[in-house]
Amino acid sequence: MNKSNRREFLHGASSAIAGAAVFPLLRSPIGVVAATDSLTAAASALKPDSGSEALPRSKKIRGVMVDAARVPETLDYYRRVIEFCADWQLNTIHFRLADDQGSALRFNSVPNLFTHNHAFTHDQLRDLVRFASAHGVDLIPELESFGHTGFITRAESYAHLLDAAPEGSSEFTGVIPVHAETLQLFQKLYHEIAEIFPSPYLHGGCDEVNWGGSALSQQALRSKSRSQIWAEYLNALNHIAEGLGKQFIIWGDFVLHKDPEILSGLNKSIIVMDWNYWDTNASQFRDALDQVKAHGARAIGAPALISYRWGARAGADQLRNIDAFAQAYSENDDPASLGVILTNWVPSRYVQSSIWDGFAYAAVAFNEGTAAAHKSAFRRFVERHYRAEWNEDWAEAFRLVYDAAPGFGEHGPSAQSGLYMPVPWSTDAELHASLKKHAPASNPFTRLLALLTSLRSSVHANHSDFQAFALSVEYLETVFWRESLIPEHAAKIRLARADAIALIKEIAARDHQLATALSKDWEEGRFPDNSANTNPLFGMDPKDQLVFQFTKASAYSASLAQNPERFSHLLESSGLASIRSLVQLAGSA
Repeated sequence: MNKSNRREFLHGASSAIAGAAVFPLLRSPIGVVAATDSLTAAASALKPDSGSEALPRSKKIRGVMVDAARVPETLDYYRRVIEFCADWQLNTIHFRLADDQGSALRFNSVPNLFTHNHAFTHDQLRDLVRFASAHGVDLIPELESFGHTGFITRAESYAHLLDAAPEGSSEFTGVIPVHAETLQLFQKLYHEIAEIFPSPYLHGGCDEVNWGGSALSQQALRSKSRSQIWAEYLNALNHIAEGLGKQFIIWGDFVLHKDPEILSGLNKSIIVMDWNYWDTNASQFRDALDQVKAHGARAIGAPALISYRWGARAGADQLRNIDAFAQAYSENDDPASLGVILTNWVPSRYVQSSIWDGFAYAAVAFNEGTAAAHKSAFRRFVERHYRAEWNEDWAEAFRLVYDAAPGFGEHGPSAQSGLYMPVPWSTDAELHASLKKHAPASNPFTRLLALLTSLRSSVHANHSDFQAFALSVEYLETVFWRESLIPEHAAKIRLARADAIALIKEIAARDHQLATALSKDWEEGRFPDNSANTNPLFGMDPKDQLVFQFTKASAYSASLAQNPERFSHLLESSGLASIRSLVQLAGSA
């Protein structure tokens, strides 16, 4: 099955439109949900006045997102995020509850959902909400309600609600929007969420959806367009949310970009959250905000720190993405803008406490503007969080960590370093593939790691966070060292058998040291037996599980060190002549 990546998914051509049909009656078991026309009329009566005066910056949403839906982390960690937000004048945490990988909340009304092992109880999350409220932070819950709903459809009891693209060629799926049981289910789930989270907002997700392959959807599409069914389904979800006293938020990829006809059919009370993780021009985001405003609705901007683009650290152009959203959604008086939330995806992609500096940068940009963030965000972070004296070594460290950060695949290389992020090889096939690539021309993380080592003694607070920061750099340094070491030796010493044995033993020793440090860090800040640390995550790639993948790489190099003859054979079978020619080519470039 060919998978489309997220950028292709967002920018892809709109799906073909079918003819007009009657949307079926959508009945709740307690009689709340009626026909779609009635839903729209009822919701219109409840919609907030989007033409009211603009909120001052201090009152706008300024927040960060935690992705408990992919990898639930400990309540102690979430309390740390809340405290960090309060300290840096961020007033919102967008708390993702469920995705294809499972639910981070143990629902009572629907007990048979696909639920994470370390999912939270109602009481645990109520306590977290109270803690956040005491710190002036609002927790906005998100429950995916169209796509990313594997927490529903992977459960045997609800597998019949799975919908997919008719051609069956996408990684994305959804629930059947025209199945009466779908809205009945969300009626129950939203009700439980509303009882836990007093936030005025409820985020329904609804991004990256492919649907239309089921018999019920095919039948509906014979007489109604996809855009109409989309809008009616979202309006029905909005009606449930508003009945619970919540303002409903949805992601904006479809309604703003992929199929804008949906927007024209949406109730104006629905808030659109515009996400984009690659563009750096504020005018593009202002155009999207104007599009929502012209519809009479409101919007939230959503840049990213860690997303599918990055491994371990985000690059400098990701800071420019944050800048552009801050300029479009925070540095203006547009009443259609509710504010901006920094998204941060899939915790297993990064070392847990290594990215506080990125949160701090966003906080300064959202609160004081991008000029202030450029000038002083990292200095203030070092002085406040590490209680260290800012100097040129710190300045160089932060310049280098963002300029050198490598991206994955088409999203790399870093504009400054020219580096693509490799996945550490952990099988024979991956080792062969690595040998056929050009060796990285340089390893900027060696210099960066030396800088951080020299700065360690100046850190007087949050030592474990600094250690996590340094560990993320050590990971990058080791990965690029592994990628270049064998080709370098092949060119210099022709990989005599004794040298090959010494080489794999050196790799295995460093791998073991780093894997041990990564596992220790995970166990101190996350659940040791979380599936993201022990098994491949459903729907995720190896690049999305830093600790798990490097543990595999370490086990592989250890096995080769135990059987160095096999390692020599693998190198010989890969063709040393071609390896040497590649190395020579790389050296002359």
